[in-house]
Amino acid sequence: MTDAPEEKQETSSTPEQKLESRVKPMTTTGGTRSFGIDNGLRPKPAPYGMGAEEKKEGSKLHVGADIHLKGEITSCDRLIVEGKVEASMTSKEIEISKSGIFNGTVDIDTADISGQFDGTMKARKRLVIRKTGKVTGNISYGEIEIEPGGEIGGTMKKIAGEQGSLLAEMENSKDKSKEAADADEEKESA
Repeated sequence: MTDAPEEKQETSSTPEQKLESRVKPMTTTGGTRSFGIDNGLRPKPAPYGMGAEEKKEGSKLHVGADIHLKGEITSCDRLIVEGKVEASMTSKEIEISKSGIFNGTVDIDTADISGQFDGTMKARKRLVIRKTGKVTGNISYGEIEIEPGGEIGGTMKKIAGEQGSLLAEMENSKDKSKEAADADEEKESA
């Protein structure tokens, strides 16, 4: 036996081998897998349905500008349309951007339209038509706001409820204005 010092085995590795040792499979929400570098800095995704964002916003579907979607949309709290959608849906909110087009049927709480909507819409709470928005079809709403430049066409119907009809509110406003004008005339003549 000799007392020779043990030789250290040199473990040289190429940059590719070092990178491969750091690339780990990561699970994303919804159970899909992706691969990336796990350097410990990226937060781990929350299990599906458990993220703080999902609790605040609910389920959201974003249809991008170059996307054309056809069918029935279910289990969606908020739909954002930048592309083209031909569908029916029951939801809480729909937002159609300036480039967005929606053809179909929606039963929702609120609608914010900057693009085009054609079909049947029931906006139980509020319908907002922006200056670039165009809404045509069979439309019923709780409240409606139309910015100057916004377009409407077809059948419009106020949903009866606590808020009263838009026409009644407008007439009431006219009556109050007339009463105020009459009161001013009486003061001037006295």
